[in-house]
Amino acid sequence: MRPYCYLVVPAMTLYACSAGGSYESALDSAVVQNSNNYTKAVKAAAAAGEEVPALNSPARKHVRTADVNCRVANVFSAATTLEHATNRFNGYVVESTLSNEFGSSQDIAYKGDSLKHVQLFTAVANLTMKVPVEKLDSLVSTLTNVATFVSARTLKDEDKTLEYLGNSMKNQVPAPVVAVTKKSDPIATATYQETKSNESIDRKIANFAILDEANFATLTVKLSQPQQADVQVIVNPESVTRAGFGTELLTALGTGATALRNVFLFLLQLWPFVLLTIAGVVGYKKITARKVAAK
Repeated sequence: MRPYCYLVVPAMTLYACSAGGSYESALDSAVVQNSNNYTKAVKAAAAAGEEVPALNSPARKHVRTADVNCRVANVFSAATTLEHATNRFNGYVVESTLSNEFGSSQDIAYKGDSLKHVQLFTAVANLTMKVPVEKLDSLVSTLTNVATFVSARTLKDEDKTLEYLGNSMKNQVPAPVVAVTKKSDPIATATYQETKSNESIDRKIANFAILDEANFATLTVKLSQPQQADVQVIVNPESVTRAGFGTELLTALGTGATALRNVFLFLLQLWPFVLLTIAGVVGYKKITARKVAAK
């Protein structure tokens, strides 16, 4: 019986290897089948979307934008007119800001106790508006009516038809099925499926954004008006802060007494130099007298 035992173990090992080989072969066949199905689906979707809409077809996804920089007589009035026109055309104002760009300023004497403060400024406004694409020309025409000078104008028409079709075709193709086996990683499989699902959602959102941009045109406007001066009568700080005559008189007397005291103290500090000067003069006279007597 013992020799047969040595034959049973190799036989079982060979059987296990053959079984494992058939299992891996079946797994490989499933992966290949999924890949073939995915390739067929891609070709079918591509064949269905081969026809691109004509250049002037309404099915094309045109994104129209306009950017205008102009000067108007009154910034506030022009901005209000554009905002009302946008609402009338069933659009909406994305952003509307009004501000002043300040230039130089100067204070001019006006009266004894007041000044004229002159401040130069330029009023500007920045607006971003979205209107139905068929109303863009009407809104631009409204802007042209209130503008006195157009310094820059940019019109863009971006065709996103191919991008839209590409996203639609990718979403029509089913994602490859990942076989869950004993050797596969469940976490990696779940991550793969979630990534594919997120990519599909992102493509749908991108198409929604393209449709929104194609249906609503965007107009960006910068308004400015000629430089103006803001004149205000303000208090003269020197006249307000100056003391009365009596106070200034007493202050002047005190200031003079202080100056005299300072001069006296300064001269008093020079007494050693005065003594040396006197001694030098006396010595010089004595020497001179002796020379005269000797002669």
